[in-house]
Amino acid sequence: MLSAKLVPAKDGTAEYCAVTGVIQPQIQFEVRLPSKSWNGRYFQVGCGGFCGVISINNCADALADNFVVAAHNMGHVGLVVKDPVWGSDPALREDYAGRSTHLMSVAGKALAERYYGKRPARSYFRGCSTGGREGLTEAQRYPDDFDGIIAGDPAFPGRLGAIANNWDAQKLLRDDGSEVFTPAKLEVLNAGVMKSCDKLDGLADGILTDPRACKFDPARLQCKNGDGPDCLTAEQVAAAKALYSGPINSKGEKLMPGATPYGSELSWSGAGRRSLAEGYLRYLAFPTNPPADYNYRTFNFDTDVEKSEEMAALYDPVAPHEAPDLREFEQRGGKLIVYHGWADAGVSPMAMLDYYAHVTSRQGGGEKVREWFRVFMVPGMFHCRGGNAPNTFELLPELVKWVEQGQAPDRVVATQSGPQGVVRTRPLFPYPAYAKYSGKGDVNSEASWVKASPKKEPDDRLDWIRAPK
Repeated sequence: MLSAKLVPAKDGTAEYCAVTGVIQPQIQFEVRLPSKSWNGRYFQVGCGGFCGVISINNCADALADNFVVAAHNMGHVGLVVKDPVWGSDPALREDYAGRSTHLMSVAGKALAERYYGKRPARSYFRGCSTGGREGLTEAQRYPDDFDGIIAGDPAFPGRLGAIANNWDAQKLLRDDGSEVFTPAKLEVLNAGVMKSCDKLDGLADGILTDPRACKFDPARLQCKNGDGPDCLTAEQVAAAKALYSGPINSKGEKLMPGATPYGSELSWSGAGRRSLAEGYLRYLAFPTNPPADYNYRTFNFDTDVEKSEEMAALYDPVAPHEAPDLREFEQRGGKLIVYHGWADAGVSPMAMLDYYAHVTSRQGGGEKVREWFRVFMVPGMFHCRGGNAPNTFELLPELVKWVEQGQAPDRVVATQSGPQGVVRTRPLFPYPAYAKYSGKGDVNSEASWVKASPKKEPDDRLDWIRAPK
């Protein structure tokens, strides 16, 4: 069932036809079609968290540029961070895993063809977090759907819901649900990290260019006697160490690639991790839902990780312990941009670099892969946004130029704004290159930064991929 209405021009957006509908069983969507000045392109936006809503307003920039734009609820009705009770339905699990994103692309392009009498010449996708996962799923499972994909801070629900979020919640919350860290103590920890590691990139600016270079030991901040405003308790030191090291089992074996990065401390939230962990555990993690009282404390890192891998193979773009295979996407000429905040506490940037490293290993090495797949690491940025660093940038115009003109993005300017306007700007370069201060000029201006590269191509593969059976 479809409904349509004509929306008059307003606030710089041209007149468009808004079409809403449902793809069975519950994929609600909206497509907006410029009525007079379509540019021939289709654009689809991803969702966040557990989704359940239609984020059509996240298409505003593309609609203003006269794309046909589309958004959907990922196959169920709910709130983005509300317990996914809909996960008790296997069909809705399938839609959340990727079927809905694919069917939205099929339906959206069909509506464009019906409205204009011709199919879109090019199709694009953009999403962050769950939307980033949607983008990588499209490249892996439905390589013909989009010519260009932007995937930000891609969140693999199997790794996060069953492992990382549980680990963080168990370390950041006490048994009674209270937070181990107060905001003031997170500031103490972050200040200690910055004092120790900020200058490693040659400039003290409150931003870690690559947190992996930091080797700070939180024990250096432990209070000598009890507690105090400028030190950490033994409990807080233990929690910080656990997050920086990442999830392990009782044998000390790492359970997923990556860990919480240094520099992300001001965004740590046990309550936030718990809400996502418990929602996933109760309704999505296992083939059959556990008892109603099963919670993030119940999860056993020795026995439950393997039990959760069957469903992780459904939700994650690639099954646990398998390497990604984007050869079909590459062969059809697809272009992929991934960006990730170096200070993302919710989704480990090291896990994303592990993914990228396995793609480069399988598909010809870094230089060859960068002909169609480029990663932009964003120093100081939290999950998808935020952080005391340049964290706003435009990638859709860069992707369009890459797909349609063969002009690959080699330099993207990120901006940090405050109440009084722009605070500072800085360039981003395709990984493994990075921005380095030239030594002269305004450190807050991107013009004073140059491209630097490691002496050799890095191998960021972590001990995660198993040998094929």
